[in-house]
Amino acid sequence: MQGQRDLPKEANKAKCFVIACFVFSLFSMIGFAGGLPGIVGALCGLLACVASSILMCCAPKSTAEGGGKFMAAGVMLLIAGIMQLVMGIVVIVQMIVILNEVAKGWCDDYYKTCTTDCAGNSCSDKSGAGSIYWDTTSDSVCNRATTTSPYSCSRKTDWESCEALHGGVKAAVTGIVVALFGIAAAFLIVAGLLNTIGGGYCLKAKTALAAPKAISPA
Repeated sequence: MQGQRDLPKEANKAKCFVIACFVFSLFSMIGFAGGLPGIVGALCGLLACVASSILMCCAPKSTAEGGGKFMAAGVMLLIAGIMQLVMGIVVIVQMIVILNEVAKGWCDDYYKTCTTDCAGNSCSDKSGAGSIYWDTTSDSVCNRATTTSPYSCSRKTDWESCEALHGGVKAAVTGIVVALFGIAAAFLIVAGLLNTIGGGYCLKAKTALAAPKAISPA
């Protein structure tokens, strides 16, 4: 019986490389925390783990066994790798969209700059300056109680207080989004690259095993 050392160098190279594919595909399963695209990428990571396991535990020990397992592993790794690369990019786009919404902030839905409010009152003529009451006529600022309510004149200090109150929440949400989506995208892209390369190595190994010089008598 031929020993493992009699396998073509392409086969041995593929068998070694799929170990890295397996490890990073495991890490890429953090994509489950990255929304629907991340979930798809994580499932592809599971597929890559299965493909890598075919060669890690059950690889051919001689050329006589043929290259069927390399073919199967290669096709699965290529599918998983390409999908992970695509999903990694989609996760990044999704993260940017979410961060833009977070940056916009809650206060921007309720405050805006204006010269007059919805009732036609001036918010910029400074007629209330020096008043003992709250001056809502000097800062060109409007606010509303709900997202469907009409705007009324308000004060810049009220807007600033709103921003200060929600600034900590915005920073926390931004940190969570970057941590979850950023890490998920990074692992998906790295795993996708490795799995695509690994799939190519496996197909080269299958071709090498099918070559006449690889088929020798035991």
